[in-house]
Amino acid sequence: MNERACSIPTPEQRQYLSIRETAERAMLDKVTSAIEAAPAEVAQKFKDAGLDFEPTSKDYFTFTVQQVAFVMLSGGDLETFRGGDPDIGERVVRNCRHIIDHYWREDGEPASASACTDPSEVRRD
Repeated sequence: MNERACSIPTPEQRQYLSIRETAERAMLDKVTSAIEAAPAEVAQKFKDAGLDFEPTSKDYFTFTVQQVAFVMLSGGDLETFRGGDPDIGERVVRNCRHIIDHYWREDGEPASASACTDPSEVRRD
């Protein structure tokens, strides 16, 4: 038997996964909706205030979420970004490199030979 094969989940494990995946999808839908809505909200507030500025792009808000998530995962202070664990931060970066290598590269050449392939490595104990 292949030692990497997954066992068939029990009914309780399936229920657990279903509940967790539903909550995850709802959370991600909220984040995506907030990112989509933020540029229009800022543009309207600029207009209401009589300000003539370029609208803030959706990418700006996406990067804001990415930065906050990175700092949260690394244990840093969300206001100052200080105090995070550099080892955990590096694991998060390796996980991002793995996504690039595994899902986006056509040439098969990894960006990093030490890419983290196990999402469980990206957590704080």
